[in-house]
Amino acid sequence: MAGGRAIPAAFLASVLAACGGSVAPSAPLDGTPAHVADAATPRPTTPPVPSHTPTISPPILSATPNSQAAPTPTPEPVPPKPAGVKFDEQVLESDDGSVADITQTVTWRTPRSEGVDIRVYGVTECIARPEDPAPDTSGPCLVVGTRLPASVRTLLGKAPASDGLVSWSWTVESGCDIGLASDPDGPAYHAIVLAAYNASGNSIFAIAEPGRWWEPGPNDVIC
Repeated sequence: MAGGRAIPAAFLASVLAACGGSVAPSAPLDGTPAHVADAATPRPTTPPVPSHTPTISPPILSATPNSQAAPTPTPEPVPPKPAGVKFDEQVLESDDGSVADITQTVTWRTPRSEGVDIRVYGVTECIARPEDPAPDTSGPCLVVGTRLPASVRTLLGKAPASDGLVSWSWTVESGCDIGLASDPDGPAYHAIVLAAYNASGNSIFAIAEPGRWWEPGPNDVIC
């Protein structure tokens, strides 16, 4: 080169060799920064936060295969009509005959079941008596099949059916008694009936004493 000193080729080569140790490494060809970890290593991820709290439904209880409604209990049957019924009356007079103790008793053979009561009633009307009977005639005050509303009944006594009897007593001045004797302090009665009762109802009535009516004749003396 004119006007200057030529640089020897050997010197230029040594300078370039010395600079080559400080030259930074070239970037990867794919453009990834040198400080980023290798793509084969998975990066940690944060699970997404739910936008609302999930609702937990309560479990549905199903009936067990063996569950069934309790059976309806069979109602207790109404007790049967009393059978083997008898009536008895005892009169015990005082020594001077001025007063008498009277005891009336009704007995029955059946029913005798637990939970059954027997109630004895006096019938306050002589229902079977004709309206205009002929003189010197008589007949029962009560016959089978007669209706007995509460208005013609007065309770004389009651007891458990297992007792087999009901008794009642009173004291009265001795005198002339016509028809069935009854306590003067209560309603007069002309016949005696009884029925069996339990929680389901009552039986029909049985006649213990039908009583009796009597129409005197022209020659009869009434005390």
